[in-house]
Amino acid sequence: MAIVSRREWLWKASAGTMAAMALGHGSPSWSEEPHVTVSPLNTLTDEQEIELGRRFAAELDTEQQIIENPLIDAYLNKMIMQLASKGQRPNLPYSVKLVNSHVPNAESLPGGFLYVNRGLVELIGTEDELAATLAHEVGHVVGRHVVNKLVLTFRARAMLQPVLDDLDKQNGVIRKIILQFGGAVAMLAMLHFSRRDEAEADLLGFYEMLRAGWDPHGFLKLFSQFDVLEKSSGGAPIPFLSDHPPTPQRAAAITRELKQVTIPAKATANTVKFQVFKSAMGLLPEPVKTAQAAPAQDEQ
Repeated sequence: MAIVSRREWLWKASAGTMAAMALGHGSPSWSEEPHVTVSPLNTLTDEQEIELGRRFAAELDTEQQIIENPLIDAYLNKMIMQLASKGQRPNLPYSVKLVNSHVPNAESLPGGFLYVNRGLVELIGTEDELAATLAHEVGHVVGRHVVNKLVLTFRARAMLQPVLDDLDKQNGVIRKIILQFGGAVAMLAMLHFSRRDEAEADLLGFYEMLRAGWDPHGFLKLFSQFDVLEKSSGGAPIPFLSDHPPTPQRAAAITRELKQVTIPAKATANTVKFQVFKSAMGLLPEPVKTAQAAPAQDEQ
């Protein structure tokens, strides 16, 4: 009889679970880090994905109020690089920008271009909570969640080949498509992640955190903040959590993972640098009020 290691057994069990999900049964239940594979429908190379992300980032930067603060930028980007270096796609040019909005939210673009709203950071009280927030977004990039959905959208509208041509020739097609969808913010908002994507991003982020030296209990602390936010809303839906599994379910999944690993005694939960960062956040100017944007219209 062949001897199967625990890791092999867990992976086969995970693969079986995901196969069941593909048939529409249940939600993902990993017992260790998910193994990310490339969808056969996504034919983009890493270089093409990075360039596509750059194009979206260029548009997103004009639509959002980006905060430029050397201390904040250096702190956040150092964290992103530490987390990404311990993920399954460490070769991408990861970066993160802080958006001057009190609305809790975060976004990930193809190729590793990340955005986090100050409103989400303002909910956070410790560095491991911030690491969990950023690791989750890195998890979306590792899982190719955004780029997969963009490719499917382009394929469905017979846009994929023009997009690929633009990545090489820079003929303005991608920008035209983004504007037709109402802008980068509107287009990205329509690409709803599945709950499987969100659960996978949590688990990928968990192991990124663990390897990068942060205590992944930060996920549970972050979910506690979300729980308070949801209860204080009086039952009103929280937009940035709408695509995610219920917060208690996410917490249960992380708790299950915590039972499978050993957290190093020196794992980071909080630092003085984080407190300095939070102090700098408190000195930021208020967002500039802008006219209410009209609902995005799909012109295709």
